Amino acid sequence: MSVFRPHGALLSIGGAILYTVGLNPQRIGYSSTTRFPVHSVQAGFRVQATGADPERIVIDAQTYPHVVGGMDAYAILKAHHRSQSVVPFIRLRGNYLGEAGGLCVIETLDTDEERLHPFDGVGRKVDVSVGLMLLPATAGLGGRLEIVTLGGLFG
Repeated sequence: MSVFRPHGALLSIGGAILYTVGLNPQRIGYSSTTRFPVHSVQAGFRVQATGADPERIVIDAQTYPHVVGGMDAYAILKAHHRSQSVVPFIRLRGNYLGEAGGLCVIETLDTDEERLHPFDGVGRKVDVSVGLMLLPATAGLGGRLEIVTLGGLFG
């Protein structure tokens, strides 16, 4: 546990809540692509819109676990990733407002630990990179996806 009370929640990925104190998000990147195949015709060319590829979000977070904790959120992220869970992504704001990013899966999870502590072997500084793939809004309607958690919002 941390010596500080967790406050200032910034992101929620399933049951993992990234706080100001703890596993702190440092950078958020968004990526989206669409496809426009070009077809040659006698008068030149035509472009056809064929749809969008999945939206991706990359979150870089950092913690100093011996000072501010944050490894509990990392363990939850790792469990969601290993089980390939479908979880909600919520970007929180001030005054209890939030932006529901939709359902997502954790596509990539990278961790770097620096300067391992001699007593427990955990790095004094832990950098985490989480790659999310947002699912379409209609993904949960077919009944094939099982949503694991709503981020502890109801309990």
